[in-house]
Amino acid sequence: MRNLELLSPAKNLQVGIAAINHGADAVYIGAPAFGARAAAANSLEDIAALIQYAHQFNVKVYVALNTILYDNEIDNAVELAHKLYDIHTDALIIQDLGLLECNLPPIPIHASTQLNNRTPEKVAFLEHVGFSQVVLARELNLKQIAEIAQQTTVPLEFFIHGALCVCYSGQCYMSEYAIGRSGNRGECAQMCRHKYTLQGLGEPREGYFLSTKDLSLGNKLEELILAGITSFKIEGRLKDEDYVENVTAYFRAKLDNFITKHPDFQRSSTGICSPTFTPDIHKTFTRGYTEYYIDSQQNKIANIRSPKSQGEYIGKVESQGKNGLQILTTIPLHNGDGLCYYDKNNELSGIQVNAVNGESITLNKQAQIPVGTEIWRNFDIEFQKKLSQSDHPRKLPIKAACKFLEKTYSLTLSDSNGHSVTVERGITERAKNPQRQKETFLSQISKMGDSIFYLESIDCQGEAIPFVPISEINSLRRDACEKLRAKIIVDAESQHITSLSKNNVQFPLSEPTDFRLNVANQKAVEFFRRHGVEITQRAFECEHRKNVPLMTTKYCIRYQLGACRKGHAEPLELSDKSHRFRVEFNCDKCEMNIFAIE
Repeated sequence: MRNLELLSPAKNLQVGIAAINHGADAVYIGAPAFGARAAAANSLEDIAALIQYAHQFNVKVYVALNTILYDNEIDNAVELAHKLYDIHTDALIIQDLGLLECNLPPIPIHASTQLNNRTPEKVAFLEHVGFSQVVLARELNLKQIAEIAQQTTVPLEFFIHGALCVCYSGQCYMSEYAIGRSGNRGECAQMCRHKYTLQGLGEPREGYFLSTKDLSLGNKLEELILAGITSFKIEGRLKDEDYVENVTAYFRAKLDNFITKHPDFQRSSTGICSPTFTPDIHKTFTRGYTEYYIDSQQNKIANIRSPKSQGEYIGKVESQGKNGLQILTTIPLHNGDGLCYYDKNNELSGIQVNAVNGESITLNKQAQIPVGTEIWRNFDIEFQKKLSQSDHPRKLPIKAACKFLEKTYSLTLSDSNGHSVTVERGITERAKNPQRQKETFLSQISKMGDSIFYLESIDCQGEAIPFVPISEINSLRRDACEKLRAKIIVDAESQHITSLSKNNVQFPLSEPTDFRLNVANQKAVEFFRRHGVEITQRAFECEHRKNVPLMTTKYCIRYQLGACRKGHAEPLELSDKSHRFRVEFNCDKCEMNIFAIE
């Protein structure tokens, strides 16, 4: 039986619980420090609370500790790793390989996508040095994923939804160069979302030439599974609760549908989730969706018009008059909906629906919107109401068995994973009306209340029915529920212990060994030396270098704009309000490199 894991982001404790309640098999959350989303740090107390909640359902909690580290931070990072181990964190997600030279606790470690995991050789190396899961680069296609899976045995994790970095992860230095905020240090300023002037293709033009659409691979899950992916990751550690609920529920339904048709696969967690809405990824934040390069060598994956959320496409303006705006659409609109369109300056502009009058709508402000203008809805108020009401906790199905003997009565609770507890009490008095007492007993046992359980069935054995006050029946049920919950949690916490063994396996010769290794501390130097690499260039964050690629991408501006000239692609120039950049094209590799113009 092969486990499949749906991995959701947790901005904080509340969002993590929401992800679990809507179907996540695992969640990932930022540590108090050293996470690649500095704005999404969490206290140890909140992480511990999330772990306790998650482990009730065998849901795993992975903690992101995935920035590169300076020498004065290594000891603190190791100390934090031990604290995370002590609260039963299931795995650490790391980027800095210097940590592998340190005294880490016996906790599984996952290779962050920031390590730029694109080849079988790189993934095999990470497996040999002790990683228990590897997050693959987003740019890989199905064939490349399958090749990695065939040449390794480590579980493979892959992004299936959310925002995309236009650069290969871990290889972007543009934010550090321009603003002194490093993406490898969790402080990316998102230079890719800036508006640029492009020169070199005729008249200069303006646009968001590095801003990608959002990834969504809901229609590719089966192919990804067959290629070898076992963990399906939703991006979004800065996203709010509504976003995470909707997207998690959407992919939970997709994966469950696959599992139903393929009995040799199963979910890696337990419990039943009951969202009270129909998930729809078009009703949440989106810049438009792309399947990126999953099927193709190249693709038009950017939304150069805007980096903001468009939402779902509604239709086109049919007419505008004194009584409001008419949109040619089959989608019902509601008072309070947020709409957007591209204005005469080609900027995304927002409007709100004040009233719906038959086929016309009135807006919250005057807006001259020409006939034929495309309209999107980026806030569906009715859908939002349903999302806000979807707070049903996750439940575990259990069976109950009551047994009445001469001197004792007992309650046994058991789940489908072999966990079972029995709570026994002594009899002090026989029931005067055994049938009524039995009915009362069964009725009270069936009231699972605020526990994490719901009762699938209850069996009753024995005829010596005792008299038991309702308060004592409730106490029996609560004790049994708490003992079963505790047993499940203890079992979950005992499953995820590992240990690293140091070896001298050779670092892949095909990998770059310059500043792009992101070595920022002496421990990382020692790690690479042990694996056959002498570090001659420290990380860009330690020393800014001239005439080096600040960004390397599979994305190609020329291809996006229909100006591909493979093998004969002259450089272009991008400039924003503060900086100028030279864009060069490596057509042999079908890659693009961006350099600073000093």
